[in-house]
Amino acid sequence: MNTPVVRSSFVTVLAWIFIALAGFTSLVGILQNVMIQAVFEPMLQQQAAQAPMPPNLPLPFAWMTTLMPWFFRAFLLISLTTLAAAIGLLHRKNWARKLFIGLLGFGVVYQLGGLAMQWWMLGHMSDMFVNLPGAQPEVATAMQGMLTAMRVFGTLMALAFCVLFGWLMARLCRADVRAEFGIARLVTSTNDMSAP
Repeated sequence: MNTPVVRSSFVTVLAWIFIALAGFTSLVGILQNVMIQAVFEPMLQQQAAQAPMPPNLPLPFAWMTTLMPWFFRAFLLISLTTLAAAIGLLHRKNWARKLFIGLLGFGVVYQLGGLAMQWWMLGHMSDMFVNLPGAQPEVATAMQGMLTAMRVFGTLMALAFCVLFGWLMARLCRADVRAEFGIARLVTSTNDMSAP
């Protein structure tokens, strides 16, 4: 006999928070991609034809200019996937719980990768300020101090998100939460049917 499973407020609140966030970021992602396709890509192509990028441009900045449209396309795809997973989470679909855990795991990897990229790019920016012709030492020192503060703040934020995402993944894997998605009931009913 199937007993009704109480739906926890944790899953419901988590689902609604991410429905709101992913809905908003999906709308922003659609607008960004329309603007990139209609305005920025033709402008970048025209600019590249008239004045190509300098050969000594640091690699991170060259990547930013060439891969930026793909970044916004991936952002839209992840936002739409998160929205679908959050809606499925609200309806207690087990595929949505697994997908949501996978998205949170991707979020951890993304935060750590973004942190490494941030340190790399800010290091290049720091070198650029020091090596600028005619740069005053006090201005270069002030800029390096600001870039160091940005690195520290970015590191703390990335680690905070990693801890939060890890905690959410652990909560979604707990037995009482899995029971809301029919995992425990399925195992119980299968055992009851196989009992003599």
